[in-house]
Amino acid sequence: MGVTSESGRIVAGGRKGPYVRLAEGPQERHVSRTDLTRRPEKLGDPVLTVAHLSDMHICDHQSPARVEVLDRLMDPDSTTCDLIDQVGTYRAQELLTAHVGAAMVEAVNEITEGPVGGGPLDLAIATGDNTDNGQFNELDWYLTLLDGGRLTPDSGDMLHYEGVAILPDKRFWHPQGETYDMRRGDHGFPLVPGLLKAVRRAVDSPGLEVPWLAVNGNHDGLLQGTVPGTAAIGEVAVGDLKAIAMPEHWTDEAKAKLISGLVSGDPVAFGMLAELEPYEVTADRRRRQTTLQEFVDSHVHDEAQPPGHGFKAGGEPYYRYDVNDQVTFVVLDTVNPAGGFQGSIDAEQLDWLDAVLASTDYDERLAVIASHHDVASLHNDMSGPGGKRRVLGDEIVQTVSKHESAVLWLNGHTHRTSVKPHGSWWEVTAPSLIDWPQQGRVVELISDGDVLTIATTMLDHAGPARWSGSIEEVGHLASLSRELSANDWQGPRVRLAEHPSAGTAQDRNVLLHLLDPRA
Repeated sequence: MGVTSESGRIVAGGRKGPYVRLAEGPQERHVSRTDLTRRPEKLGDPVLTVAHLSDMHICDHQSPARVEVLDRLMDPDSTTCDLIDQVGTYRAQELLTAHVGAAMVEAVNEITEGPVGGGPLDLAIATGDNTDNGQFNELDWYLTLLDGGRLTPDSGDMLHYEGVAILPDKRFWHPQGETYDMRRGDHGFPLVPGLLKAVRRAVDSPGLEVPWLAVNGNHDGLLQGTVPGTAAIGEVAVGDLKAIAMPEHWTDEAKAKLISGLVSGDPVAFGMLAELEPYEVTADRRRRQTTLQEFVDSHVHDEAQPPGHGFKAGGEPYYRYDVNDQVTFVVLDTVNPAGGFQGSIDAEQLDWLDAVLASTDYDERLAVIASHHDVASLHNDMSGPGGKRRVLGDEIVQTVSKHESAVLWLNGHTHRTSVKPHGSWWEVTAPSLIDWPQQGRVVELISDGDVLTIATTMLDHAGPARWSGSIEEVGHLASLSRELSANDWQGPRVRLAEHPSAGTAQDRNVLLHLLDPRA
């Protein structure tokens, strides 16, 4: 598909009963936002062009460490849906994350120049939740997708699929039709013979043709993005028992307490997970949980561009990277190691951030901050065994805002397309590649010497807008994934054009103006 200013925006293209099909719609032009300053007569010259990807959630969809069974607590007909804010442990399209990742790599590689400023693509950045469950095999698949190579998104028994899509459970989508399910029966999901074999075939990725930077996200190291790794969890991940059902004696209140406890780090909730009823699968040591240092160090290899994709072996999960003679990326680690899906940083990292921005102020550079969590999600104050203070969003924003070199903060996490002004800088949040609309962004910095314009253009992956029914090629599977994501049965009951994950016209193809601090 490519950038939506040059091709059409993907929109609803009719229905098959309750099921939404997709089609290519009209182009969406750029909208100027003058919240911070006027629009210049001419935008000026390109300073930076970057592809922004977030929340790929590369997923081992057969892993015993996944708890898909909990997701039904948020189904519209569930007696618990009014007691719980969100779960998010199962999606029909989680079978297809590797294929979407490969299709997005293809789309980035097709960018010849910035769609607004015309500058060459300088680099890409992946702002966290690169993997879904913090597993070694997921980490390997994600790195292979972005660095290039062949991956086989399969685990356990390499001859047979062992995930929830074959269970006699009506709340999981059964694409091959072995048994009745509500997704096909009530929501119109398609019958796709052969899909469970097709999704486990080898995938060849060309890798990104530009240097790319990595960011740590909560799903990159925490079980289901929430629970810190323990020896017991580690044994479940590499073991041969996978949760299939909740005990019949659990009340709705107990189920709601479990979910809230997992979010808040309550040990009682972790213990309740052991009560889930299992079924037997094939054990696989490649599913082991990774540590934060392993995540950092895995990016450091001879072919990585830039070196370590920003990280240093044995180093911190946050860093500074000077892209060119004008722009510095300041990459944060906003994951709370104590658990919980929302973010924060520690005092040491805040001091480091303050010092780096003071340096970019002095050198009259432009500073682009990048993190996984958006500003509004930085309210996780849980502390670990050491009891160190966690620094939350308001304090971080105060630190950033006192530095004139800070012009932009890129992030993800919410799976929603969003743009927000913060006095003297802009916050740009990318949607995810697992939920609708499965897009990234092309972000350009353009300056006329007085006014700096941040141009953002939505980027669709290379899967065709309308799924053809074929599952023969990676692009076909990515196209199917996008269509499935547009049919989330737990999603808001609105027209697809009004879906909050896609934002509004003020969040998508936009020109964000601010005073150039170097003027």
